[in-house]
Amino acid sequence: MDLIDRLYHKINETPWSPKVLLAQSYAQGHQLLEQICKRYGAIFNIEVQTPWGVVTANAKSELFRRKVTLLDEDQVVWVVRQLMKQLAEKNPEGYITESLLKPGIVKQVSCAITDMRLAGIDSDEVWVEHFTSQRKGEYLKRLLAAYEVYLLEHARTDFAGLAPYLKPGTGDKLYLTIAPSGWTQVEQIMIHKLSAGQLCILDAEDPFYINQDFSNNGFKMFRAAGSLAEVKEGFRRILSEQAPLDRMEIILSDYEQYAPIIHSHAEGLGIACTFSNGLPLVYCAAGKAAAGIVDWIAEGFPVHRLTDMLRHGYISFPEERWSRADWVRLLEKSAIGWSRERYLAVLRPERLSEQDREQGAVLYSHMKNWFDRLPEGNEWDPVFLLGWVSDFVQRYVPARSVDDADVGTMLTEMTRRYSLSPSEPMPMDIAVQYVKEMLTGITIRSAAVPKQGVIHISSLQNGGWSGRDVTWIVGMDERTWSISALQDPLLLDQEREKLSTHLESAKERVSKIRSERESRLSNIRGNIWLSYSSYDVGEQKSTSPAFEMLQVLRLQLGDMSIDFGTLEHSLGEPYSVMDIMHSVESSVPLDEVDAWSGLLQGANYNCKDGWNAVLQTYPALAAGYQAQTSRQYERLSAYDGWLEIVPSSDFSDPDDPPHRDAISVSQLEKYASCGLQYYFHYVLKLRPKDNVEFDQIRWLQASERGTLLHDVFRRYLEVVTDHGAKRPIHSRERLVEIMESVIRENALSVPAPSAHVFAKECEEIRCDVEIFYIHETGRTGQPSFFELELTNLDGEPMEIHLPGGVRFKLKGFVDRVDRIGPHEYRITDYKTGSTGKYKDSEYFCGGTQLQHAIYSIAVEQWLRETGKDPEAKVTEAEYYFPTERGRGENVIRLQNRREELTAIIAKLLDSRNRGVYIPTKEPKVCQWCDYQAVCGSHSEWMVEKRGSAVNVDILNSLLEVESIG
Repeated sequence: MDLIDRLYHKINETPWSPKVLLAQSYAQGHQLLEQICKRYGAIFNIEVQTPWGVVTANAKSELFRRKVTLLDEDQVVWVVRQLMKQLAEKNPEGYITESLLKPGIVKQVSCAITDMRLAGIDSDEVWVEHFTSQRKGEYLKRLLAAYEVYLLEHARTDFAGLAPYLKPGTGDKLYLTIAPSGWTQVEQIMIHKLSAGQLCILDAEDPFYINQDFSNNGFKMFRAAGSLAEVKEGFRRILSEQAPLDRMEIILSDYEQYAPIIHSHAEGLGIACTFSNGLPLVYCAAGKAAAGIVDWIAEGFPVHRLTDMLRHGYISFPEERWSRADWVRLLEKSAIGWSRERYLAVLRPERLSEQDREQGAVLYSHMKNWFDRLPEGNEWDPVFLLGWVSDFVQRYVPARSVDDADVGTMLTEMTRRYSLSPSEPMPMDIAVQYVKEMLTGITIRSAAVPKQGVIHISSLQNGGWSGRDVTWIVGMDERTWSISALQDPLLLDQEREKLSTHLESAKERVSKIRSERESRLSNIRGNIWLSYSSYDVGEQKSTSPAFEMLQVLRLQLGDMSIDFGTLEHSLGEPYSVMDIMHSVESSVPLDEVDAWSGLLQGANYNCKDGWNAVLQTYPALAAGYQAQTSRQYERLSAYDGWLEIVPSSDFSDPDDPPHRDAISVSQLEKYASCGLQYYFHYVLKLRPKDNVEFDQIRWLQASERGTLLHDVFRRYLEVVTDHGAKRPIHSRERLVEIMESVIRENALSVPAPSAHVFAKECEEIRCDVEIFYIHETGRTGQPSFFELELTNLDGEPMEIHLPGGVRFKLKGFVDRVDRIGPHEYRITDYKTGSTGKYKDSEYFCGGTQLQHAIYSIAVEQWLRETGKDPEAKVTEAEYYFPTERGRGENVIRLQNRREELTAIIAKLLDSRNRGVYIPTKEPKVCQWCDYQAVCGSHSEWMVEKRGSAVNVDILNSLLEVESIG
C-alpha cells in the first residue's frame, strides 16, 4: 500500500472519533484528503492543522486571559533588532556594532535566537565555552537573556514560549502525521502535550528513484538549451498532446527562475494557472508602483522614475483635467532632476510658463505633500516609510485589477502588523533596505491548493501532493536540484552540537530536506515529464542533469548499470527556443518565432529563402530595406534628405514661406550646418527628451551657467548705465553684489549636489565675472541696449529688408548694443566657450556664422524705425568672450559685406524651399548632435553623392554657400 492507502485505512480504523491531520502546511493536508476522496470516496471526522495552527489555537484563550501578545516571525525580527541596538549602545566595541545592524545581519541573528529557543535552550544554558569565539558567545548569551526579559516585561511571547499556555489534551482526538515531521524539540513537546499519547506517525514512502510503485508511471524526458527553451518545449508538448490542463501539475525546481517564464508563456497562450507560491508583487501595476516609488526615494528622487510609472499607467494623479501624458510632459519639461529641494523650487509658480502654471500648482501640492511626510537625515523609520508607501498606493494607483486591490490590502495589513513591533529611526538607505525586504514578502495570485480547470504550478519544496494525472518536473539539472550544505555563519555546526543535541546541523538539515523531498515525490502517479536545461545562458556554460534523473531512467529500464552517457543519448539533442526539431505536421507553434520556423523549414531541416515573405509580412522592415537600397544609388533621394519640392522664386510674394513665417538666425545657421538636423528639429519638430540626470561633480550645466553669466552682465550694465542712458560708472563692489544675488537665485532653483561642488563652481563664476570687469573697464563704447528683442512697433517679428528685394521675418534677441560714435553702433554677442571656431578667414563660415551680419542689419533697421536713432548705422559686430576660458578676447566683424549676405540667405532659403535637407559635410558635427541615434553615419555616406555630377542641379545653391569663407 502506498501512503494514501495507509492514511485512509488509519482514518477508517475509528471512523466516529475526531482526528487531526498534522501537515507541514494546510495545502499539503487538504491535497492529501482530496486524493483519499478521489480514490475512496468521502471521509469525515478529520480536520487539517499545522503545528503552528493547532498550538496557537489551543493557547489563544489562555493568552487572552493573561493578556499576553503572541509575536509572529517578522515581529520577532524587530524586537531582536531593538535589543541588538541597545547592546551596541551599551558596548560600542561589542561583537556586533551599531553600524552592522543591516537587514541581513539582523535576520541572521534573529534566526539564531529562534533556533535556540525552538531547541529548548534558555540563556542560563548557554556557555561561552561552547563557541569558537568568546565575544560571540558572550554576545548571544546576553542577547538571548535580554530577549527573554523583554518578553516577560512586555507581556509577550513567541511561538517557542507557548508551552506554558497550552491546555493538555484529553486523548479524545487522534493526531496523524507523516514522517519525517520536521518538528523542532519544542514543537514535539507541545504536540505530545496536546495529543495526550494519541499521536500516530505514518512511515514515509521510499525515495522515488527506488520506489517500485513509482516505476509503474509513464515517463518522458527531454532537455533544452536554456530555461526559456525548456519551458517553450514543455508548452509545445502540452498543446500538441492535448494534455488535460486541469489534471496537470508543473513542479519547478527553481521557483524564482522558472515561475516568471511559465507565467509569461501561459498568459500569452491564454492558459490559466494557479501558483502555489504566488508571483512577485511587481507583476501588477500596484506592485510596480510600490517598488518604483521606493526606488525613487532610494535613488535620490530622479524624475525619470515618476515619468516611467506615469507613462506605463502604474500611477496617475487624481485630477482628471490632465492626462498622464500631460503630467509626463510637465515633469520632463520642468527639468526637476533630483533632490526634494529642486522639486519644490522648480515647481514654484513663478518658475513655470503661464500655460503650465495651473497644472504646476497642482503638481506642487502633491510633491509638497509627499516630501512633508518623508523624514530627513537619519530619522527614517522603516515602519513609517512602509505606511507612506501604502498610502501612496492607495491614493495614486488606480485599482484596475484584483491583483492591484490585493496589493493595496496587503500593504495596509502589513503596515498595521508591523506597527505593533518596536522600531526606531535610522539612516535612509537602511530603512529602504528593510522596506524592500518587506515588499518581497508580498505575493499575488497565490493559490496553495490547486483549482479546478487550470494548471497548478508548485515548487520543489511543496509540490507533488496534488494527485494529478500529469506531472512535469522542470529544471532537473545538477545545480538547481542540489541542496546547499553551507553552515549557518553565526551558529556553526560544532557550536550547535555543543549547545544542544536538538540544534540541527547543516548536514542534518540537508539530509532531512532531501529525505522529505524524495519520499514526497514517490507519491506522484500517472504520466511524468522530466526536463532540464543543458545550457546556462547567463554563465554561458553547459550543465549536467541531476543524478536523480539518471536514477529514474535506471528504475524505468530496470538496469542499474546505465550511466550519464546513456542518459544523454536517450535524451537526444537539446531543444531550442525556435522549434526546429519537430516536423511541421506535428508542431504546434507557440508564438511568431515558432510560426516563422515552420514557414521557413524545408526538407532535412534546411531553411527556405524567406526574404520576400519577411518583407511582405513586415511593411516597416520593407520600407527600411528600400531606404538602405536607395542610399546606395548615386542620385539623391528622399532617404538622403531630398524632398523634391518646387518652390516659388519670388521672395517678395506674401504667400511665400520666407515672407509668411518668421525665422531665427539659429535656424539659418543650423540649416547651413546640417540640413537633416534642421529637418528633424524644425520641420518634423522632433525633440530629444530633456531628462536632467544627477551629476555628483557638477552643479550647473553649460547652458545654465551661460544664462547665469548673461544675467549678471545684463543687470550690472543696466545699473551702471542707468539702463543705457549714460556712460558706465564701473564698480567692482556692485558687480560682486549682483553676481552673488544671481548665484543665490540659481541655487534655489538648481540645488547643488554638494557644498564642495557648489563652492568650486561659484569660485569659477567669480573668476569669469572678474575677467568681465577687467575688460569692461577698458572699453570705450557706451552700452545702450540689453537683451534687445527684435520686433516691430506692434510686437511682431521684424521684417528684414535686404538688397535685391529679399525680405523675411526675423525673430531673436541681441545680447547687447553699444554706441561707439555719433549714430554708429556695435552689437555684441556673449560667448562662454572658446574662440576656436571664430577665425578671421571665416567671416560667414559656410553660412554657419550669420548672426553678426543679420543682427547688424536688424538692429540698424530697428533703431531707425523706432525713432531711437533715424541715422543709425551698425558698423561692427562682436563675439565677446568675457570668461576665464575665453580669456576676455573678442572677435570683431566689420559690417561691410551685406551683398554677400543677401546672396547667402537667398541661396539658403532657395535650397531649403526646394526640399534639400541633406546631412552635414563635417562628420565631427554628428558627435554632439541630439539626433545621432536616428541619423547614424549618414554624413559619411553622403561624401560621394555631394561630389557627383548627377546631383549638381539639386545641391548647387547649398554647395556655393558652403564654399564661402
